[in-house]
Amino acid sequence: MSRSIILLGGPDSGKTNYIGPLWRALDAGTGALHAAEQPENINFVLEVTDHLFEGNFAPRSEHSDTRRDFEVVVAATKDGPRSRVVVPDVSGELWRSAVIDGEIDRDWMNELRHADAALLFVRVDSDLDVRPLDWVTSRRMLERLGQEEDPGISTQVMLCELIRFLEVSLANREDGGLPRLSVVVTAWDRVDAVKFNEGPVAYLEREYPLVAGRLADLERLNVQIFGLSAVGGDLKHDPRYRQEFLEAGCDGQGWVAVRDGDGWEKKHDVTIPIAWAVGL
Repeated sequence: MSRSIILLGGPDSGKTNYIGPLWRALDAGTGALHAAEQPENINFVLEVTDHLFEGNFAPRSEHSDTRRDFEVVVAATKDGPRSRVVVPDVSGELWRSAVIDGEIDRDWMNELRHADAALLFVRVDSDLDVRPLDWVTSRRMLERLGQEEDPGISTQVMLCELIRFLEVSLANREDGGLPRLSVVVTAWDRVDAVKFNEGPVAYLEREYPLVAGRLADLERLNVQIFGLSAVGGDLKHDPRYRQEFLEAGCDGQGWVAVRDGDGWEKKHDVTIPIAWAVGL
């Protein structure tokens, strides 16, 4: 086990709420991957699962200078090859700051260079999604409202920069293949049936065309795109589903949308994006 897979995404990308169901599936061995070793520290993960057991999403993590890593060694079979899954800086602020400043902390750059796979998260209908503005009209409107603050870097630009970081940093696989990138579109349960059938690729093309174009043009990364519902539904805005979730329990509720021929289907195995990325 010489290489690892790293999970990253901006603030409110859905990474935090993925970690709880992921650990439950890895620990129980109910999916394509299982935990080959018990992690040293899973306090943060247990905090996330406690919220989910109560029928609530985990609160958004605040930025902290303290590393709050979650690491787990995974395998597909008992004696098969293993990979180290690394989830750094759960708040996502580290990656946003890296894009704004144009550089990554040396420790995290070393993590990227020791990885040959990654998961990149982007969330449907995020409250923190920043869209590019028409500054000719928008600045005038903001001034009239007494708001002159720059809304910050657009989500599209941030995602493209994160992809660039991965492209220049991830190592080739031991078999000589290209590094793998799973792009995970979270909160996929919030799209309607038409958009679900069109798939997350079409969603990115429509909502984040710069990102979709960048992914289609990559030569150094092998890319696969998935839709994800970490808990199977919307615990915050759908009281009926929340009650069903509480009655059934959180295990096995999450699902991943994967391409099936010309369409897309749900698979109740949240380890799939990682399993594909590490090739296990």
